[in-house]
Parts: sequence; structure tokens; C-alpha cells
Amino acid sequence: MRKNRIARLAVTTLLGLGSLGAFAGTAHAEPIDYVLIELFELHCQKNSEGDHDEAYLKITDANGNAVKVWPGNGLKYQTMGTGYVRSMADGNGSATLILGKEQARTLTLWDYDSTSSDDKLGATLVTGSEVGAETQWRTVEGSGGIYVIGYRVVDI
Repeated sequence: MRKNRIARLAVTTLLGLGSLGAFAGTAHAEPIDYVLIELFELHCQKNSEGDHDEAYLKITDANGNAVKVWPGNGLKYQTMGTGYVRSMADGNGSATLILGKEQARTLTLWDYDSTSSDDKLGATLVTGSEVGAETQWRTVEGSGGIYVIGYRVVDI
């Protein structure tokens, strides 16, 4: 129980909320249960161009804006070629990976391009109701590339 209260306090702080269960004008609102999308791995089944792609991942935030979450550590992208597997753990510090159990977010994989607009390598919808399931493996395809994104949805 104490661990759950600490996790809720951390979420409250990250999101800048006074209370996770408080709604303006509602005295007896049900508290929102929050979950976390935990990024796991990215597998390249087939890269989209030449000998490699420059992959990065964005997620929609609560306002529908696309926010880059991977790679972390200030990198623009990770080089991906057919057969490559990369850990996505360095992207797990983003507050945009937190959502309510009744909410959904879109993960979109992109190929960075310095000379033209970036190419969309595919997208998948993640729902908060996936909480507690095993690692999910979602295939995304676009611009000739085929990737598999591994993630978990965990209770916080």
C-alpha cells in the first residue's frame, strides 16, 4: 500500500497535479488509476532504405501532441538495419508514457532524414487496459520497413 502511495505521489509530481483523484467541481469523483508504458525493445525485420534507418519513437501525449521518447540520452536516433535489436529502456523516463487505465496513446516509429521530411515507419495504439499483460510485441510497417516494438503496461 505504501509503495502505491509513493508511486501516485511521483505521478502527481510528474504531471503537475494537486491530486490524481480531484476534478474541478466534483466533490466525490473516482480517482484515476494510472499506468506506465514501459518500453522494452525494437527489432528491425526489414529496414526501409539503403543499408540502415535512423529510427526514433514518438508518443502522443494527453493533448494529442507527438513527443519524442526514444532514444533517450539526447540522441536524435538509433541506427537500425535488418536483424538489429535495440533496447528502448533509455526512453522510459518520459512522463508522456503515463496514462490512465481508460486512456490510449499512439506509438509512432520514424526514420530521421536530414535532407527531407522524416518517413513514418509505422504506428500502434497502446491502451491503459493492457496493464498486467505479458510483454506486447507489435509489428509496425511503413515506407518499406518492418519493425517490432516490445513494451509492457505496468500499474503504478
